[in-house]
Amino acid sequence: MARTLQTARKSTGGRAPRRHDGLASNGDDVVEAPDLDQETEAKLKAIEKGEMRAELKHIDKKYTDKGQAFFAETVEEEIPEQVNWWSKYALCMVRHMHPNNPAFVQKVSLQINSQHLKDILKDTIEHFPGVSFQTKEITIDKPYRVLFHYRHELEAAGEDFEEGSEAANHLGLLLDFIKEEFKETIEESDNLRDQGLMSYQHLWTIFKPGCTIYAPVFGQPRAFTLGSYAYECGDNPGLNLQVEFVDFDGEDLGTRNMTRKVSAFNGAERINELSAFPIEWHHDPDTVKAELIARGRRWEQHAGMHFCCYTGVALEYTPCGISRYNTDGRVVVDVKTYHRLNANYAFNVEPFKSDEDKLSKRRNINGNDYDEEDNVETMDLVPEEKLELDPLTDEQLLLTNSMVRGFSFAEKRWFDFFIDKLSPPGWNPNCFDQLVLPAAQKDVVRALVSTHAQSSVGFDDIVKGKGKGLILVLHGPPGVGKTLTAETVAEYCKRPLYMVSSGDLGTDSSSLDSRLSRILDMASTWKAVLLIDEADVFLERRSLHDMERNSLVSIFLRVLEYYEGILFLTSNRVATFDDAFKSRIHVPLKYNDLTVDSRKQIWKNFLGKLEEGVHIDEGGYERLAQANINGRQIKNVIRTAKSLAQYHGQKLDRSKLEQVIKIQEEFEQELDGEVHGMNGQMVNGH
Repeated sequence: MARTLQTARKSTGGRAPRRHDGLASNGDDVVEAPDLDQETEAKLKAIEKGEMRAELKHIDKKYTDKGQAFFAETVEEEIPEQVNWWSKYALCMVRHMHPNNPAFVQKVSLQINSQHLKDILKDTIEHFPGVSFQTKEITIDKPYRVLFHYRHELEAAGEDFEEGSEAANHLGLLLDFIKEEFKETIEESDNLRDQGLMSYQHLWTIFKPGCTIYAPVFGQPRAFTLGSYAYECGDNPGLNLQVEFVDFDGEDLGTRNMTRKVSAFNGAERINELSAFPIEWHHDPDTVKAELIARGRRWEQHAGMHFCCYTGVALEYTPCGISRYNTDGRVVVDVKTYHRLNANYAFNVEPFKSDEDKLSKRRNINGNDYDEEDNVETMDLVPEEKLELDPLTDEQLLLTNSMVRGFSFAEKRWFDFFIDKLSPPGWNPNCFDQLVLPAAQKDVVRALVSTHAQSSVGFDDIVKGKGKGLILVLHGPPGVGKTLTAETVAEYCKRPLYMVSSGDLGTDSSSLDSRLSRILDMASTWKAVLLIDEADVFLERRSLHDMERNSLVSIFLRVLEYYEGILFLTSNRVATFDDAFKSRIHVPLKYNDLTVDSRKQIWKNFLGKLEEGVHIDEGGYERLAQANINGRQIKNVIRTAKSLAQYHGQKLDRSKLEQVIKIQEEFEQELDGEVHGMNGQMVNGH
């Protein structure tokens, strides 16, 4: 088997070593090798015939042009001493060669050696992505776009230089370089810009980092600060813009980043018709800036927790993307709780204020530092955070988000709401007076919810935090005002009504705990009035034979024990309540079938809300009240009669109402007959 030879690269010029038989070895085969000088050949023969050496030898495995392998001695390349002559040139164009392929140029850069130019660049260009002008050494990589964007500022910087001075000469050299490097780009982009157009190739020329970008999002006008840009190839080519805007993350006002794209296009497009463009190219930049700043002020006012009404499209973030919902009703704007309960969709901002500036952020209602141990007895029902945020400047207001995050009580979902679709909550605290309920019951309810909503009454269980809630059970037949009671209490307290049912909670014990805890958490955070409608399934008496029901009841009991808010439970079957619930109910309210006087008042309440009005005398109300229908049916009758009157082009009157009442009563009689018939069959069959 052939033996390995070693040779000195500096002696042989990198040629393959030669065996004593005139062949070079590749370990298996032999190949022809160039002739070696006698001294080297003698040296190699001596090594080959000598003893094994106790040395570590560095060798290179190389290949001929035909791909055959041979070995040569590794020789470190000696770097000669150099004189730093290149630093005496104001500018140096440096080609960076690939370390493993000297023929390949990795990049080309412009090295700034002139101290005059370093000072000018430092004073002229505060920041540009990918380049630092505050360091001792300044190097700008090709394609030198920063010099294109700031060419006019650099020209202006030399206006005060003395002609012929070293600084003027160095700056002139740089300006000449810019003109030569970007000659074609300047000519073509200026020509297009004069016509309000731009080509995709030269699109980057109008996007100077740091400028204000106008780019609508979800149809809403938006403004951003441009951070950087880059062309993207592939299946969806375009110019990607890294932009910055102002947002609120629940704790701080600050900046966030996002990407906007201008898709590739052929020919030339009008600049103000692109999906994103510098705001000065807008057809009315002053007006749009004023509108964005005004919207920013409204947006700023919603930092924190706020109850509002919302009408319009809202956006929901899901694992599958963004869903759109058309929602109408009360909402709470609360970014902090949104992020706490939906951590996968949370974001953070780069705050405008440092953490040291916000040490006094958490305050209790007395203005003292919040301490859980000292203030348990004196704090409000739910501690609130007083956000100490500096007012935004007009420049910051211009860049604010067009949306806020919160929860819709109508949809029971977390959404992003458009700020322009929010309006004041429009509380109606006087609606409690219109509630048709016995005076004694109304007085108890009003007193309890008033004291509970304002502050803690100072009475607690033996275990702190236990039994602080206010639980009211409303039981009776349907349509007699149970749900309306909860709604009017919420209006009276100026708190939203969070209404859930057994369908929202589920009837599986494994999921009930987490769902119920989450709902009570949100209701406590917002001090919302919580209504659990048709709660019988969670309140029924436990037994030895239904372990699943026992689990539901036990979970419900445990969670409610530590709830601190106002809770309404509606039920039609109080006789089946578990005994443990009886001691936990603060106010049980029984609702009976409506009396004639109650129905009369309900008719007056509903008809009195009609904008177009309806003329019915006292006798007419007496006659309407004779119909044995409940409050919900009365509301449905009025809605149907109103539609009937509009169809015929007439005003709503008593005759239209009685026409619909007759239809309702016939349906009730038919339904009662079927129910009685079914009951009789069941008795006979039994």
